[in-house]
Amino acid sequence: MTDPRPTGSRSPEVKALTALLCGAAACLLAAVLFPMSARAPVTIGWWTLGLAVVLACGTYWLGDRVPRWTLVVESSVITIINSFLVTRAATTGGAVIDAFAYIWLAVYTAAFFPRWWLAFATLVSASFGIALLFTDLPGMFTAWLLLTISVMTAAAVVSQVSRIMQRDIATDALTGALNRSGLAEAARRLHLRRRRTIRQVTVAALDLDGFKAVNDQTGHAAGDRLLADATAAWRAVLRHEDVLARVGGDEFIVLMPNTSSAEAAAVLERLRDSHPVAWSAGLASWQTDEPLEACIQRADRELYAVKHAR
Repeated sequence: MTDPRPTGSRSPEVKALTALLCGAAACLLAAVLFPMSARAPVTIGWWTLGLAVVLACGTYWLGDRVPRWTLVVESSVITIINSFLVTRAATTGGAVIDAFAYIWLAVYTAAFFPRWWLAFATLVSASFGIALLFTDLPGMFTAWLLLTISVMTAAAVVSQVSRIMQRDIATDALTGALNRSGLAEAARRLHLRRRRTIRQVTVAALDLDGFKAVNDQTGHAAGDRLLADATAAWRAVLRHEDVLARVGGDEFIVLMPNTSSAEAAAVLERLRDSHPVAWSAGLASWQTDEPLEACIQRADRELYAVKHAR
């Protein structure tokens, strides 16, 4: 497993919002260079273009230095700014073109923050409706209704697809624990949070004792049931913020934020009490600038030292 936070990298949601802002800036540039009418608010368009460029640069530069939820807040602010542009639209066509930005923002939010899709779609519908009250353009109720239906439908579909994809990509189908891909993403987010709210992370490597004999004597189906039952028991004991991942046949990794080595040992005892399956474990403290793979290797070395001592 590679370092979850390579130097200079940006998370997909940061890259996507930056690209969205760049696209908005390009559209604004076209609008101010080729206005749809002589009454088009070109001056406001230039100011909004500059703001879009500043937001794009700021989003990319800050990257993952700020909490992830701030991207939702930024999308909401952009929605309100776009609603202001709607109030200044000189033609029905201009207002409708401005409304396309709502759909981009709704799809972005639903894709990367699927739990927020309904709240964001409601914000879009309300802000667009309020903006239209400040215009005297004809036929705008139909435009508002069509946009609301389109945004609600698109956001609902994209959020559902996003949930399914995130679950399938990140989750081990047998046990319901995270797989290697899910562990890498969870570790990346945990790494980002360490700058703000996490003082220490302890990593545990777990390996079942004699699992091959279980498969040989009772069959692979029984071995699969054992893995699934043990994982379910462990997940019931672990805290919400702890991360449990299956990284091999009978190998597991547990990330425990804000947990010292002594506290982690107590957690392992609770895991032992939760299910009768026998296993060995090794612990290591994840250093701030250390790749997760290096920390897991140290935990593995302790794990196999325990096995050999037995």
